[in-house]
Amino acid sequence: MSKSYEKVVLDFEKAVLQMQDDLQYLADKDSLSTGFFNKQNRIIRSIIDYYQRTQTYIEHLEREALEQHRIKRLQIQKYEDWIISFEAICVIHGILDFPIWLHKGKKILIYEAEQLGKEKQMRLPDLFKDKLKQLSEKEHTMVMDILEKKGNEEIRKLLRRINKRKGNEQYVIRS
Repeated sequence: MSKSYEKVVLDFEKAVLQMQDDLQYLADKDSLSTGFFNKQNRIIRSIIDYYQRTQTYIEHLEREALEQHRIKRLQIQKYEDWIISFEAICVIHGILDFPIWLHKGKKILIYEAEQLGKEKQMRLPDLFKDKLKQLSEKEHTMVMDILEKKGNEEIRKLLRRINKRKGNEQYVIRS
């Protein structure tokens, strides 16, 4: 079983103090030369200085880690808020199959979006599809024609703006 960091620090501090006491004891007994005594004191001071600098650095790292944790927590909260808002927007617009689409994964969703974009198509929300099912076949066809016409008009407007900016007429849509 490993010692806790606090226990290691406490043991280190006790060891340094014991070294100082032992050195002082030997100096008091006249068992040491002044040069050796001064050399040992310099070593002990270096160890203490190293320890203090290390502790300062560790405290700095701990403060930095806490700040990073706080920043990450704020980012996570922001993303969670966006997810909730996105889900609410989906419900507002009748996209009740949001969880099903979400489980398809990013690659499939991107592929599906690219294909629909190339074909100038869109997927209707489930709630809207349910409403369409309640219409007669004639009404259903009429609504779909209107939607496609309106959608194609919007796409044409967008393409005209794009082509105007580019200075050519390379993008067109056929009815």
